[in-house]
Amino acid sequence: MTDSDAESDVLDLSGRRLHRIEVPPGLDPATIICDKNNVSKIENLERCHNLKQLSLSGNRLVRMTGIGKLKNLTVLNLPNNSIVAVEGLKELLQLEWLNLSGNSIKAMENLNTNISLGHLDLSDNSISSLSDITHLRSLRTLLLHGNILTSLRTVPQHFPKSIAILSLAENEIGDINEVMYLSCLPYLEQLSLTNNPCVLMTASTPYPCLYIHVLDGYLIRDKERLKAEWIYCQGKGRHFKPGQHVEVVEYLASVCPLTNSAELQMQFA
Repeated sequence: MTDSDAESDVLDLSGRRLHRIEVPPGLDPATIICDKNNVSKIENLERCHNLKQLSLSGNRLVRMTGIGKLKNLTVLNLPNNSIVAVEGLKELLQLEWLNLSGNSIKAMENLNTNISLGHLDLSDNSISSLSDITHLRSLRTLLLHGNILTSLRTVPQHFPKSIAILSLAENEIGDINEVMYLSCLPYLEQLSLTNNPCVLMTASTPYPCLYIHVLDGYLIRDKERLKAEWIYCQGKGRHFKPGQHVEVVEYLASVCPLTNSAELQMQFA
């Protein structure tokens, strides 16, 4: 591929104060980047038959209507807009990577046909409950930090077992025992719960998740994993249920006390 061919594959319209997406005549790019503009509608892309990647970060989108015509999309990047609902994705059967972070979305919906999704970012929205996404059997990364979730009770019924990376930081989860509901995810390796009410007053490993490798950005060593396994299997850990947050915090403080945050840093160093 020549340099000119490579340039024709990527159309970068970022930061030009555009109100419309304008594709030059005769150009059919594989990637369009139109970040940091004033675009309010996804339009004028019908003739871009080769378009596989579209980025409209930091624009003025409120609706996703118009996106359904781009049936070859594999990557869709629409963060930091004003989108109120997930929509228009029914025909995007090849979509693998979707970023809708920093919008005003209230529900995880209208993803029934997007079974190729491997990465889904719905962080920094207004989602208060979990919806059924079990059909997303290729999903490995799910980012839900910065929402208003209070419970994980429906995870076993609503989440695919394929999830390996899960971010739930900065929500409103108030009971550390809610983490028990994540034990149904056999491939879960990375979990973030930081800045939830349930962990602001405790610094303990979520003991039901015995196979996690990274917790809140810290690499978990074998001895921490073994201790978590002992707490859950041989200690009293498995006897606590959701609703017993105070009790489990007191128990964890007695079996794995930490004196300060610096000690936590050392444990996961």
